[in-house]
Amino acid sequence: MAEAATNLETGLDRAWNDICELGLQSHVADLDAYGYTIVPPEIASPNGLAGRMLEAMLDIAERRNGERPDLETGSTHAHMQVQSMSAPVKKGRPKSRMRGANSEDRDSPIGDVMHSLLLENPVFEESLMNPVLLALATYLCGYNAVLSTMACWMKGPNETTFRLHTDNPMASPLTQQSVVCQSTYWLTDFNRENGGTAVVPGSHKWCRHPMGAECVVPANPGEFGNAQAVPVEGKAGSLIVWHGNLWHGAFNRRAPGLRVSVTNYMVRPYIRTLEDFIGKIPQETLDRNSTRFAILTQQSVIPGYHTEEDRAEKAAYAEKYISAYANEYGGGRAKDLYA
Repeated sequence: MAEAATNLETGLDRAWNDICELGLQSHVADLDAYGYTIVPPEIASPNGLAGRMLEAMLDIAERRNGERPDLETGSTHAHMQVQSMSAPVKKGRPKSRMRGANSEDRDSPIGDVMHSLLLENPVFEESLMNPVLLALATYLCGYNAVLSTMACWMKGPNETTFRLHTDNPMASPLTQQSVVCQSTYWLTDFNRENGGTAVVPGSHKWCRHPMGAECVVPANPGEFGNAQAVPVEGKAGSLIVWHGNLWHGAFNRRAPGLRVSVTNYMVRPYIRTLEDFIGKIPQETLDRNSTRFAILTQQSVIPGYHTEEDRAEKAAYAEKYISAYANEYGGGRAKDLYA
């Protein structure tokens, strides 16, 4: 009977067992009710994880931008100009406080975004494999979820709020099931004065994108915008996880200093990823992590192909990692990758 019960165990059963073992039941209840949950530092950041991530990010920012970020005053990132994805970051106060969607006069609502972090430092591998993050991301997007991108967001004092949006790339109406989820490490304190995240609690249940004035995060109470947007607050080292349908944005930063976070954008494998990890993770990196790391970094995903031979070669590569995952966790686990 015990063997039969094991054979009937589903991926959801296994995900729930992981959640219970980590004591995350209340956080799952928050995800279901509000669309997001905040895990405190003592649970989310083992062995000083967030502090080590912050030091790594300061080093990376200095190397990429030629200047070490000023955590205390935020002067290195104050009033950054809005830039395209391909343009370099520019500093300097905007010409006005205009908040038009495409105004060149506004400052950036997000600051400096640094992409492609996973292979920059082993601490980011550790952050991805954090059992707390994986348990909640798996609850939302399944065992076959993959990392779409890992990025750092550094924001100094600014005047422009970041519009409310969802992370779901699909058109409305959206599915109730989360096809993407965001897991964000707060490396500094997050609150309203620090330009923290704004959310509309429960909006994930509406299964649509915000429109028009619904997208506006008011800089002050009573100003034009979505009055349902509220700040979410927590200490450095916290982890916030949200359903892909949740309406979220950010307030402008009034306080001196920097707001720093690292996002792990996870998607189901049929969603096109922002970063391409297939065949690009060094073997030594794969070897020092569990086989779940290979699944998370897209090694089990079969990309597009142009000939039958190309299809067979790419399928064989993916099946190698699926088999390794099954061998490590038990044959039943391989079925989770197709759920």
